Amino acid sequence: MSDLVSTPDPQPDPQPLTPGAELTDGGLGHEMAPAAGARALVRGLLQRCTGDTARVQGDAQLAATELVANAIVHGGGLTAFSADLDQDDARLRLQVEDASRTTPRTGEPLDPGALGGRGWAIVQKLATTVTVALLPHGKRITATFAL
Repeated sequence: MSDLVSTPDPQPDPQPLTPGAELTDGGLGHEMAPAAGARALVRGLLQRCTGDTARVQGDAQLAATELVANAIVHGGGLTAFSADLDQDDARLRLQVEDASRTTPRTGEPLDPGALGGRGWAIVQKLATTVTVALLPHGKRITATFAL
């Protein structure tokens, strides 16, 4: 499920990425290192949950990777990432912000031989809900996963 929200939602803002934050590249200089940090953050949160979260962990880590990569490659740069659990540990929420107000494209046929172009469709398939909120400085994509 995907919805476009034209105004910021009332949820807390993800923390901006700053040197030393969880999603920095640790001095390696590799532009996709934030995806590894996002996966680690998701894994750490889900390890605190009781019950079997293996399927959700795999789905959420893949979605986090795709959202971070899309922000870097198509969104003018990743500006924030957060992941949290609701009060009952019944839902995981990922929030990714980037510098572009251009919303992700959906429903376009893909060239089977093309590299890439499938990340947004993957996120929509894996997440329970996906919303896009346009912000003054870009956009926030929120994906939730039922636990």
